[in-house]
This record gives sequence, C-alpha cells and structure tokens, in this order.
Amino acid sequence: MITLYHFPSPNGRKALIALEEFGLPYRVERVDVMIGEQFKPEFLAINPLGKVPALIDAEDGAPAQRVFGSGAILLYLAEKTGRLMPTDPVQRAEALSWLELAISDLSPAAMNLFRFFARAPEKLPYAIDLFKCELGRCWKAFNGRLADHPYLAGDDFSIADIAAFPFAAAKAKSAPGYFMEFPDLLRWHDRINDRPAVQRAMAWDA
Repeated sequence: MITLYHFPSPNGRKALIALEEFGLPYRVERVDVMIGEQFKPEFLAINPLGKVPALIDAEDGAPAQRVFGSGAILLYLAEKTGRLMPTDPVQRAEALSWLELAISDLSPAAMNLFRFFARAPEKLPYAIDLFKCELGRCWKAFNGRLADHPYLAGDDFSIADIAAFPFAAAKAKSAPGYFMEFPDLLRWHDRINDRPAVQRAMAWDA
C-alpha cells in the first residue's frame, strides 16, 4: 500500500493524479502546510526538506521505500508500473525534457509569482515582473510544443503532462480567459481536464 503525504497545492496534485491514473491502491495523509505540519519530525524523516508531496511505498514482504519531490514521485510510479513514459529512447528524452521544464521552470515561476504577488507583505515590482515573465515564457514554450502534438511527449499522455497540468488548471481557474493567448495550450488543458482520473484527483479536498 502506498501512503501519500499530500496537501492540495499544484505540486501535491501531481502525485495524486499519477496515483489515480495508474490505478494503484493508496491512502492519503494530509499534511497541512498552512500550519507548519511539514516541519514535524515525523514528516522530516520522510522528506528532510519538509515539502509535500512525499510517499511511502510499503509492499508486502519488501522494505518500505520513501520517495519525495513531485518529479521523483512521477518517475518512480511510471517505472513501477511501466506506464505513462515512452520506452523509445528519442521519445523518452523528449518526455524527460518537458517533465524537467515543468518541474524546474514552470513550478518555481508559478509558485514564486504567487508568493510575491499574493502573499508578500511588501510588493516588489522587480520580483513580480521577473516571475510573471518567466511564467509567460513557460506557457509560450508549452503552447508551441502543443501546436504540433496532442501531448507534451508527443502522441501519448505521459507524466510530463501530469507535471504541468495542475499549474495550468490553477491559472485557468484564477484568470479565466488568460489562455486565449495560448489556444493550443488551452485545448491541451481541456483534453486533460476531461480525464476521469484527473477529475478525481483535482476534486480531492478542493
């Protein structure tokens, strides 16, 4: 049984979508980051940085495996199930590239823009403009890729799409009409949003 340590943020939703897509049995432990539960010793033993998501995979007869960080979790689950990751070397490299863009560029840009725009006690125009620009670059890159391919890795849905989708969903919800500038990205968002597993995951503790 997999235990997912989760908070309903875009990063947290990646792991939940993956578990629903893979159809793996799991249970959820909610870690309330708004009150600092991620810094409790028992959670730091799972993720030393104190961030969600993280999981413990405890199969019968095998040592429990911890995995922390949304990118690591997506890769771990894809390799565990042999699904949602291309096996062809060229397509796999493409999928890994878009997965990395979602993890290392899209996620920090979106989260930092939220911090400086919505949560910072003092508004810093430089920081807001910087991360707004970086986020726009990410959306433009995704839109360009999706102009010629239905999914980020190519013809098939993969963990690269899972890594990017929760941030696109959050943007579509907070700024209706924003993606009219990125029509191919919008079509991709709507296509993934229609997936039953995605709908179940996104509805969790919404």
